Amino acid sequence: MRTDILDFHDFYQAPLGRMAREFIAGRVTELWGDGAGLSIAGFGYANPYLELFTGAYARFALAPGGQGVIRWPREAANAASLVGEHDWPIPDASLDRVLIVHGLEEAPQPQRLMREVWRVLKDDGRVVIVVSHRRGLWSVIDTTPFAAGRPYLKRRLEGLLRDAVFRPTVWNSALFFPPLRSTLLLRAARAWERAGSRLWPGLGGVLMLEAEKDMLAPVGLVRQEGARARRPALAAPQPLQPRSSR
Repeated sequence: MRTDILDFHDFYQAPLGRMAREFIAGRVTELWGDGAGLSIAGFGYANPYLELFTGAYARFALAPGGQGVIRWPREAANAASLVGEHDWPIPDASLDRVLIVHGLEEAPQPQRLMREVWRVLKDDGRVVIVVSHRRGLWSVIDTTPFAAGRPYLKRRLEGLLRDAVFRPTVWNSALFFPPLRSTLLLRAARAWERAGSRLWPGLGGVLMLEAEKDMLAPVGLVRQEGARARRPALAAPQPLQPRSSR
C-alpha cells in the first residue's frame, strides 16, 4: 500500500516538510545544479525537488499507480503522470537523469523498479535515490512520510544498485534534526544539520546515493532477469499525459 499523494502534498506544505526539502534539495543541487540542458524524471513524490531544475530541457513527474497523482507544475503544461511500477511510458535510453524520492521504500519489487530506471537512462545517465535511513530518527518516528515502508541501510542500498547494474558514485546524507513539529526545534534545525553532517554523518534521517549505469555489465543477463527492452516509441522525450488525477 503506497502513501497517498495528498499526504505527501500536505507534508511538504507544512513547516517541517519545507525544512526537510531545503536540506535534501541542497544535496541534490550539489550534484546536478539547475539541470541545464538535461531531461529529468522524478519517480515517487519528487515534485518539490524537480522544481530545482529550472534549466532542464524536460522534466517529468512519474507517480506509482497506488499513490495517485496531482497536476505538476501548476504554472505550465502538465508533466505529471501515473505509471506502472515497472512499466514507464518512456523510450529506452532517453533520459539524462532520474530522481527517486519516496519511491523505493514502498516499492513491491525494488529490483525491478531499478531495472526500469536502467532501461530509460542514457548510457551516461545517472540516478539519485533519496531513501529513509534505518538508523535515523525519521524512519522510526511516525510523523512524516519518511517513516513509511522499508528503510534502508547503506550496504543494502548499495547491493540493490549493483544487482540492477548501477555503479554507486556519490554517497551523502541529510535530515539530522528530529522530525518533530516544534517551532523552537525548527528554528534550530540548520544548526542541527551542520553539526550532524560533521559529527555523526552515519545517523542522518535519509541516505542519498548517486549512481551511474554500468555499461560493462552483462546487459543480456539483466534483460533476461526482467528488465524489458522496448523499441523507442519517440525520438526524444515528450510531455506525458496523466492517466488519472486527484
